[in-house]
Amino acid sequence: MRFVILGGSAAVLLLASATPALAAAPDKPLTSAQLSEALITPEDLGDAYAPNPKHIREALDAESAHTKKCVRAMRALKPLLKSPAAVYLDKEGLPSGVKQFAISGTSAKMAAWQTVGKAMVRDCAGTKTKTKRAKSAITKLSIGTVGSWVYGIRYKEMMATRDAELQAADVVLIRVKNAVTLLVSDGFFGAFEPGLSKRAARLAAPKLLAAQSK
Repeated sequence: MRFVILGGSAAVLLLASATPALAAAPDKPLTSAQLSEALITPEDLGDAYAPNPKHIREALDAESAHTKKCVRAMRALKPLLKSPAAVYLDKEGLPSGVKQFAISGTSAKMAAWQTVGKAMVRDCAGTKTKTKRAKSAITKLSIGTVGSWVYGIRYKEMMATRDAELQAADVVLIRVKNAVTLLVSDGFFGAFEPGLSKRAARLAAPKLLAAQSK
């Protein structure tokens, strides 16, 4: 049997093809400090926004989620809601605002969150309730192309006797490479901003992407 010894550029090419794992190292997860620096700020949203001193770590409560499946889907968000990387912003003078939570990990761990997002839409969208005082509904929310993937729902509660909004909330889950972020935009008594969650999502994703590019 004849052996051929390759030198120079040919040897480099052969080595690269034989060991593809060496060609690209996996992205490193962000630290809590790096995540915190990459969250949206009042300046991102505009002069009308300020930090909210009330830190409520919740998406939809059990009463709003209503069904067992939707309550379970909301509970699956707890690891995100417990993250130290969190920000709470309010629209000054109004019961309306948005909060953001973020975590980072390996690609495999972040990919698993897609199952949570799919379950949230599948098990919550379509839920409806009605009492003498109010009626509510949860619908699928379209955010557009943001990050690696995005899933969203909108909860809306109206007075039963007339067309007056009591409260509304958007819950949006986004993956950006090795980070996953949760946005909860809510408002009460007609102060809810329907476009805030989409605007916050389009601000949040590039900031998380930039943090992973440093």
